Amino acid sequence: MRKIIPTIITIYLLAVIISFNACKPLSETEKRKKDSLEQISKLGSNDDVTNLERKDSTDIYGAGNYDYKDSLESFHKGYSTPRDSIYKYWNTQMIKVPYTKDGKQYWATGNELDVGNHFQNIKMLREAIFHYNKYIGNVSTNHSAYMNRGTAYERLELYDSAMMDYIKVLQLKPDDTIAHFNKGNIHDIRDHYDLAVIQYDSVIIKDPRLAKAYYNRGSTNANVKNYEAAVRDYEEALRLNPTYGPELRPRIKKLKPLIKK
Repeated sequence: MRKIIPTIITIYLLAVIISFNACKPLSETEKRKKDSLEQISKLGSNDDVTNLERKDSTDIYGAGNYDYKDSLESFHKGYSTPRDSIYKYWNTQMIKVPYTKDGKQYWATGNELDVGNHFQNIKMLREAIFHYNKYIGNVSTNHSAYMNRGTAYERLELYDSAMMDYIKVLQLKPDDTIAHFNKGNIHDIRDHYDLAVIQYDSVIIKDPRLAKAYYNRGSTNANVKNYEAAVRDYEEALRLNPTYGPELRPRIKKLKPLIKK
C-alpha cells in the first residue's frame, strides 16, 4: 500500500502541471502556429493540400491585387507580392541571411520561404530562387512556393522553368486560377495564341468574375483578328472592373468597325 501512495501523488501533480500549462495564454507566434496546424489538420493530413473548398479568386487569395480590385497600374505591374501559406509556421525554422543591396548590407530574417519572398519583393530574383529551392527541397507539397518560384523564373524570362512550376501548382491545387493565367501570359509572349486562349478559358471556367482573364483573352483574340470575341471579352472585363475603362473603351471603339457583318 505504501508503494501505491507516491504513485498517486505523482499522477496528481502531473495532472495539475498539465492543466496549468493548458490554461497559459499562447504567445502571438504560438497562436499563429496553432492556427496553422489546425488549418492543415482540417485537410485530413499534412500532405493533402487539394481538398480546401474554394469558390473564386477572392476565397483563394484574399481581396487584393490577385483578384477583383486591381487598378490598371496594379494589373500591369503584376503580382509583386508573393503568396504566404498555411505552412508558414508549421515546417520551417527561422534563419537570418545577410545580403548587400546598393552598397549596403542588410539582413533578411524568416524561414526559407519568407526569405525567398523577401528577395523577390526587392527584385533579387536569383537569390529568391535559391531559397525557394531550399524550401521546396524540404517541403514538396506547398503550392505557394511553386507559384512564387515560377513567378521569379518568369521575371527572369526562364519560361520553361516557370511553366513547370505553374503545372505543379495546378497538380497540388486544381482550383487555382492564377497559375492558368500566368501560363496564358507565357503563351502570349511566345506567340502561342491558341494555347493562351485555352489557359484563359480555364481561368474563366473556374472563376467567371475575374476581369483580368477577360482582358487578356480579349487581347489574345485581337492578336488573331478574332475581333468579335475580343470586343465581347473587353466589354465583360470592363463590366467587371470599370477601372480598365481608360484602356478598353478606346480599344473597343477601334475594333468594332473591324467586325465582319
